[in-house]
Amino acid sequence: MNNLWTEKYRPSVATDYVFTDAGQRQQVEHWIKQKTIPHLLLSGSPGTGKTTLAKVLINELGVDEYDVMYANGSKDARKVEWIDKLIGFCQTMPFGSFKVVLIDEADYMNINSVQPALRNLMEDYSQTVRFILTCNYPNKIMPAIHSRCQGFHIEKTDVTEFTARVATVLVTEGVEFDLDTLDSYVKATYPDLRKCLNLLQANSTTG
Repeated sequence: MNNLWTEKYRPSVATDYVFTDAGQRQQVEHWIKQKTIPHLLLSGSPGTGKTTLAKVLINELGVDEYDVMYANGSKDARKVEWIDKLIGFCQTMPFGSFKVVLIDEADYMNINSVQPALRNLMEDYSQTVRFILTCNYPNKIMPAIHSRCQGFHIEKTDVTEFTARVATVLVTEGVEFDLDTLDSYVKATYPDLRKCLNLLQANSTTG
């Protein structure tokens, strides 16, 4: 359990990421080629690869680690006090072409305080900062933020592909399994790949 499978097998480049839409693949490849992205709002069910795609983009664009700020909308970024920290980050010049603020679970940010402040920052620092927001419920994000972002809805992976990815991890880890047992895990967790891998790892400690 030293290495979480969800992190160990998280794709870091676009060629390893499993896209469910050819148009989205082309769009991502275009951004990587152009070495830039707009503000993004990535939506979809839990475990479908929203944060993974955000990290793939950050990696492929070569954004300096000091130019990246991570936050969680259900924790620190939910409080208005966090905005002061965000402003400080945005005000300093980037080491590279631009900075990236990645906010997971952005739909949990306070819609009466944090979201309005975020809307203004997205506009004020658009030359040097890009925002990537991930959410399960885009309807909880205020319209003014939607209008400043390019929406990117990630559909769930095909169940056959989902099963194949899970099986590949088990084989790589040297874990013996039968298809009926694997199928029961898939049925219990699909389409949340993260949940499936965590559950399998917790029950496969002896191999």
